Amino acid sequence: MGFTSEAAAAARRKTTATLFKRAPNPAGELIGTRAMPELDVETRLANLETKEEVRAFIAAYCTTVDRIGKIGDLVDLFTEDAVLRNPAGVHSGRPAIEAYFTAFFADGVKFSRHHALNQVITVLEPGVARHEASFIALLGRDGETKIVFGRYEDIVVKQEGAWRFKDKANDIVAAASLEAGWVEGFGSAGAS
Repeated sequence: MGFTSEAAAAARRKTTATLFKRAPNPAGELIGTRAMPELDVETRLANLETKEEVRAFIAAYCTTVDRIGKIGDLVDLFTEDAVLRNPAGVHSGRPAIEAYFTAFFADGVKFSRHHALNQVITVLEPGVARHEASFIALLGRDGETKIVFGRYEDIVVKQEGAWRFKDKANDIVAAASLEAGWVEGFGSAGAS
C-alpha cells in the first residue's frame, strides 16, 4: 500500500506544521504557526532564487567586513533603521552601526577573515528572509592571531533590488588566540 499524492501532500503539511510550529524571529514574534500552504512551482522557484540571493549577500558581507577600512561599504549593507546586536551592545540605525565598526576596526584589527557555515535561510515573505548560520572569524588583533566562533541570526530585506540587513545579531560563542585555543573547552564563553 503506497502513498497517494493526496496522502503525501497531507503528510508534508503535517510535517511542515510540526517543524515550524514555534519559530520566533529576533523580535520575539511567533511566525510560521500555521502549516505552509502548498506552493506552486513559480513560488517555489522564487523562494529558491531568494535563498541563493541571500546566500550571495551573506558572502558579500563576509568579504566586505574583511576589507578593513571600507566602513562605508559595510554600512551600506544595512537599512537606514537597521539594528546590529553583538556583545558590544545594540546599535540602532546606520550612524550607530558605522560608529561601532569604525571603533572596532580602529582598535588594532590588522587582518580579518569571516566564514559563514551551516546556513539556514527561511523566506518569510517576498523580499524578507531570515538567515541563521554559524560563523568562524580569524582576526589579527593586538599582535595576536585570534579565532572567534559564533552564530549569525539575521533578518534581511530586499530594498531597491539589493538585500540589506534589517536586524543582525552576531552572537559570539567563544573566542581565543590560536596559541591558547580551546583545548580545555570553551570555558565561560559557551558550551564545551
